[in-house]
Order: sequence, then structure tokens, then C-alpha cells
Amino acid sequence: MSAIKSNAFTLAYTFFREPAQKVIPELKSYGFSGINLALNYHSSRDLLLRQGPQLEYLSDGFHYYKVDNQAYEANAIKPDLKDQLPTNQVLDSVLKVAGENDFQVNAWAVYMHNSAIGMAHPDSVVTNVLGNKFLSELCPANPAVAQYALGMTRDLASRGISGIRAESLHFHGARHGEHHERFFIELSSITEFLFALCFCTYCKKNYEEQNSDLAALVAKVSSLLLAVFDDKDPWLGRKLDKQTLAEIVGEPILKYLASREQVVANLYKKIAEVTRKAEITLNFVDQSPLLDMSSEDAISNSWQVGIDNSQISQIINRYEPLIYRPQSDQVANLASNYLKNVAPEITAILRPTYPDCTSANNLLQKVDALVSLGVKEIDFYLLDTMRKSDLDNIKDALKN
Repeated sequence: MSAIKSNAFTLAYTFFREPAQKVIPELKSYGFSGINLALNYHSSRDLLLRQGPQLEYLSDGFHYYKVDNQAYEANAIKPDLKDQLPTNQVLDSVLKVAGENDFQVNAWAVYMHNSAIGMAHPDSVVTNVLGNKFLSELCPANPAVAQYALGMTRDLASRGISGIRAESLHFHGARHGEHHERFFIELSSITEFLFALCFCTYCKKNYEEQNSDLAALVAKVSSLLLAVFDDKDPWLGRKLDKQTLAEIVGEPILKYLASREQVVANLYKKIAEVTRKAEITLNFVDQSPLLDMSSEDAISNSWQVGIDNSQISQIINRYEPLIYRPQSDQVANLASNYLKNVAPEITAILRPTYPDCTSANNLLQKVDALVSLGVKEIDFYLLDTMRKSDLDNIKDALKN
């Protein structure tokens, strides 16, 4: 077995098509030490390849197990029966076979990107300054949403898993929420950020607890957006950063961003209490590298989704960033930035397929670059979409 610890991000469909008794030994033969199993996931249409080509449609906000409602507080939003499996047969079989094979199973959970709950509970979603609702994005400042996140964590933590790989446990941007998004107007990153900034009842209440200028801030952001949509975007080509936002909106916007960062951090603290009590790990699947695919300083953009790295790094067990870059030097520079500025150890996520990797050597160079930095945990996304050649490339890279 390789000295590198490596898990495969895996959809439940892997175990719908083949039993765990076949899948897990096979994955071990390729050098994997475990899986990050999607137990709560969003909608998608995927071309699955590993077990033969199949176009699969995933349901939005679906829980791939039988939910235990006793894990949820009375005021929590709870998953609907239609958004969960009728039994725990699949999960139980995976955990049983994994235990017999010294194979780790982590729950991969997508927390706030959930149209199923958003459409059923429209008062729970991100609502911008114009009153537009983002039905695919739950707001972590909403108490019922926070209790949903805690309930799901308690439920998953009770099932014998090794850890939780938390994705989407924060705010989101304006796009990548629905199947077809039509923005037939050229918008700057600044406008898109302000358009998706949550001003729901709870976000505003949270800000007002320590600030008295909410009405002026709401009016300012609203007027700026209406001017853009009435004519054209004056900020095209300008970089989205806090300093620029303060220049455009005024200093109160910085206080507003800080207040929502605190909301997210507080939720992480509560979730971490659950995982610590259950003696399982909590990894933050960090999507910040996707906010700017050319950046090697992804953590400087974390604030855009409400993540304050100075707080989150003290709460979670590990950062697990999506290091999706085409060249090994880009992978090394991005990983190095995390190691120097956020945490002494990370779990890197690589995508060993198109469009990131175009050859076995390309993947080998990336793994070598990470190992040379002292990275000892490398996970791979996404097992179901890999071909045998992709798995062979992973096996060779891990053995090298």
C-alpha cells in the first residue's frame, strides 16, 4: 500500500450498480485507503464510466440513506421522505464491508446547496437586496437551516463513518445554481457578488445586532444594482476585492461581510462540537480555488463565500481544497499557499481526468509535486466518472 493516504470521492450510484463486496477490494487494489461517499448531494446529470457508460440524473438535495428524524431539533428543517432512500441497506453494506477490509468511509455532504429544501422552504434561502430568492442556496444565518445542518451532521456521525467531508458549508455566488442560467447582460464580478449577497431577514438581523446603518447600506446596494440593470455595468474589468467594494459601496459593506463570516464560523464551531463528540474528523472541502481558476492564492478569495480562514482553520481538522489545475507547477504553488498561510497539513483533491489531466505523466507530476511539499493525503474526484485507464494512472502515481 502506498505511503500516501488516498480516498476516492464516490457517488452512491457506485453501490447501486455493484455490491460493496466487489467495489471495495477493487478500490484497495488501486491504492485507495477509503472513499468519501456522497450521502447528501445536489442535482446533476453525469456521464458515469467506471462501471460502463451510463447517463445518470441525480436528484437535488437527496440523502442517500434513511434519515433519522430524532437527530434533528424541533425547529430544524428536516429532509422530506421523497428526498431520502427508503432504507439504509446500501449504506449499511458499505460500512460492513469497509470494516472487514480496513477501508475508510467518510460522509461527503453538501450542506447549503439544496434546491429540494429551498423550494419547499423558500423562507430559508439566500435573498438578495432586491428581494430575489436563490432557491438553490440555503442561508446559514437562518436558524432552521443551521439546525438542519446540525441535524444532518448528528445523523451522519452516528452511523459508524470515519469523518465528514463538508462541502458547500458557506454562502455562494450568483451562478452555478440551476440547470439553465440566463444572464443576457455583461456583468462584472463586483455586480455578481452584490447581486448574490444575502439580505434575508436573519442576515439583516445579525448585522443590526452591532450596527445601526443597515437601512443606508440596503439603499446603497439596491441603487447600485438598479443602475447597472438599467444601463450598463461600470465595474467591468475591475477586480473584486474588499477594498474595491468599500470604495464603491462604502465602509459599512466591510462590517456586513464580517458579520456573515462570523455566522459561518459559528456554525462550523457547532458542527465541530458534534464531530468531536462522535470522535470523527471534519474536513472542509474548500471550493475557493474555483472562484478564480488562474489564481495561486485561492484563500484570498475565501471571503467571497463567507469563509474567514483565520477562524475556520482553528475549528476544522483539515482543509481539503479542490486543487484543479492543468499543470503540476500550478498545483504545487496553490498547495504551497495553503500550507504556508492556512494550515501545516492539508488533504489535496485532484481531478485525474479531463480537463485537468491529459496523460499519466501529467498526473504523476502533480502527485510528485504534492508529495515533495509534504502532502501525505491526496483524494481523487470523481470515481464514478473515471475509466480504467484513469484508475491505472492513479495506482501508478501513488506507487511511485
